[in-house]
Amino acid sequence: MNVANQKTDQAPRVCPVCGHDHQGTVDRLTGGQLRTLWAQFGTQLSEVAWGHLAEDSVVELYSCAQCGFEFFDPAFAGGEMFYRELEHPQYYSATRTEFTHALQFAHRRQVHRILDVGCGSGAFLDLARQDGFDVCGLEFNRAAAERARARGHTVFMEPLANLAGKSNLGRFDLITFFQVLEHLPTPVEVMKDATRFVVSEGHIAVAVPNAAGVIGLDPWDPYNWPPHHITRWRRQDLERLATQCNLRLVEIAGDRLEGPAIKYYWQTHNKLAPVLGIRPLRGGMLLPSVLSRIYRLSLLKVVFPNWGHSIYAYYQHVESPGAVAHITTESSTVRAG
Repeated sequence: MNVANQKTDQAPRVCPVCGHDHQGTVDRLTGGQLRTLWAQFGTQLSEVAWGHLAEDSVVELYSCAQCGFEFFDPAFAGGEMFYRELEHPQYYSATRTEFTHALQFAHRRQVHRILDVGCGSGAFLDLARQDGFDVCGLEFNRAAAERARARGHTVFMEPLANLAGKSNLGRFDLITFFQVLEHLPTPVEVMKDATRFVVSEGHIAVAVPNAAGVIGLDPWDPYNWPPHHITRWRRQDLERLATQCNLRLVEIAGDRLEGPAIKYYWQTHNKLAPVLGIRPLRGGMLLPSVLSRIYRLSLLKVVFPNWGHSIYAYYQHVESPGAVAHITTESSTVRAG
């Protein structure tokens, strides 16, 4: 999702979730190193696409001293040109775990109208429409939005805050944010904006990469650094988000840890680490394949139900912000795309 129209006026070192203004630095890379890492994936971006992130820029990963949330300087968030140049046929996956999970949730909660924020080319909108839901989307990437519109969907191309004046928009039973919040400089403000469009007792669904899961095997993956991602999320961060936005957290779940994911992130780390002069993990490319197969055959994934790629949470919009949260914890058996 292109974040060019999101606000970036908060101080770079203020925690985007709790607002605390003290933090420590966990890791850092230069703009030049990030360019080298992207090149390992065959991605060469123009200087315009890099925006404020110059080759000699120092990109620091901060950790909030109060809540532990990890984030980057929002000034490095990717703009429209970055996402236009980054996009490839697999970028907007049509088979994400959270799509299936959200549709199951929507049926259980008797949802009718759905707004998908960051809808991309409309993959989830297609699935939801096929299931009988009334759907529309919001997407800043113009090319992706036009593809979704060509599939017959209504897609808006402006921030939620700007849509309040559209009297014909109405309210929704469910608003979804699939792999979106990690791109946004101001996730709390955007979630608060979303509550203005949710019916009373309606729901907001969020899916984000799990910083405490398998992706931790590859800390140098450029997809998890600016300009692409500027925040990193854990289960406790999604729980804190409910408090910050006066929402009730009703369900939280995560992808199971699957053997192929272990193999992919382990091998990718061993590919990227030497580029930075860092020692790779043991086993080269062979050991991850062997351990991945052993893991699959031993059914260990039952033991690690929430260590996969993504975590997702469902919030309810309630009139009383002091309502006691009732949280259901479960795991998904569908592998993330």
